[in-house]
Amino acid sequence: MRNRKKDIIQFLEWMRNGTAFCTTWLLILVLAFNYFNGVQTILTSHLMKMVLWVTGGVFIFNLFFTHIIITKWGFAKRLSCFMAAISVYECLGFYWFDFFSGRGTITQWAMFAGIILVLYLICMAIYQKYSNHQGEIYTQALQQYQQKRSMEHGE
Repeated sequence: MRNRKKDIIQFLEWMRNGTAFCTTWLLILVLAFNYFNGVQTILTSHLMKMVLWVTGGVFIFNLFFTHIIITKWGFAKRLSCFMAAISVYECLGFYWFDFFSGRGTITQWAMFAGIILVLYLICMAIYQKYSNHQGEIYTQALQQYQQKRSMEHGE
């Protein structure tokens, strides 16, 4: 069983770091967008919405990827459920920010779902490659250990 205090500290650290990182990147994107489109002001209410939205997204991420609530799931299951939850959360946020309006067309929703699916598949491919590499390292270490033990016992 993992140390509960350690999990809570990790959760809080990830909340702090994730919120700071995502807010900074979104602010850079907003500043770039506004600069290139000649917008001179950013409303305080929009900044507050952005920080609140980012904090909620980071909270969802932490619920799935720390061991505070979900203790027994593997990475693939965590990622799959996280992608489903964050997709719904993004849609709600996009409506809240008025990026989306109305019901949208089949083409727009297909593009949104396609982007999410492609990013999910990329994550799973990276995870698969990483897992295979770690498996090879483990197998090599095990074989070296077995050879060493065999030599020690004169086999």
